[in-house]
Amino acid sequence: MKTGVNIHPSAIIHPTAEIGEGVIIHPYVVISEDVKIGAGTEIFPHAYIEHSDIGENCKIGPGAAIGTAPQDWSYKGEKTRAIIGKECQIRENATVNRGTGEGSVTRIGDHCMLMIGCHVAHNCNIGNNVNIANNALLAGHIQVGDYAFIGGAVVMHQFVRVGEMTIVGGFTGTRVDLPPYAKIDGRPGRVVGINTIGLKRRGLSLEDRTAIKKAFSFLWFSDLNTQQAIERIGEEIKDNKYVDNLIEFMKTSKRGVTKLAGKGEEELEE
Repeated sequence: MKTGVNIHPSAIIHPTAEIGEGVIIHPYVVISEDVKIGAGTEIFPHAYIEHSDIGENCKIGPGAAIGTAPQDWSYKGEKTRAIIGKECQIRENATVNRGTGEGSVTRIGDHCMLMIGCHVAHNCNIGNNVNIANNALLAGHIQVGDYAFIGGAVVMHQFVRVGEMTIVGGFTGTRVDLPPYAKIDGRPGRVVGINTIGLKRRGLSLEDRTAIKKAFSFLWFSDLNTQQAIERIGEEIKDNKYVDNLIEFMKTSKRGVTKLAGKGEEELEE
């Protein structure tokens, strides 16, 4: 046990748990075996943690459950983990299951917020600076890129990918991949434009945003099929890392990327 640790006497801590400096553990918390808690983390009442690494300076909300067994019939008790990055907030009653498959991991990156009641299933890989809003449900093996925002009550099929800097509107449902830099809405999820506000917040220039917008116009707001659109983008948009990432995302999709498009494409920014 490190210095400066404050553990309420009603909390139950497994003797093998590793507790970092300055950790605060509130009443009725249960920390089971095979757990590491990073320095400065605070764990609120009735949280339950097992088979997990929790990064530094996290906030684990009341009733949160981290590292519990996956909801997967193929899981046979093999050794797996959940890993939470630094400075994350896991809010009330959120759940993060550990992986399925020997040595596998469910991973949440740094500076993420999982809001009330959301669920991240086994083997998900969530990037850095991701927000997942209340009651969103992510099935197994989902990948979410950095700076994505998943709205409330979103439902995602297993193995779906969500690209970086994408915003997914509340109540959206998807069985296919959702591209980077997009605004997604509806059930099934459809592209309704680029995530202009999010891209500005990340410091993307007008030139970069306009290039992404042009690529989106070929892929989702034209009569071209995906291959034709990719070829057209290659001809007209040169040396842009964000567009290159978008095209790589399209080419490497295993589930397919949504081809549905909404109405109301925004005008190019002036």
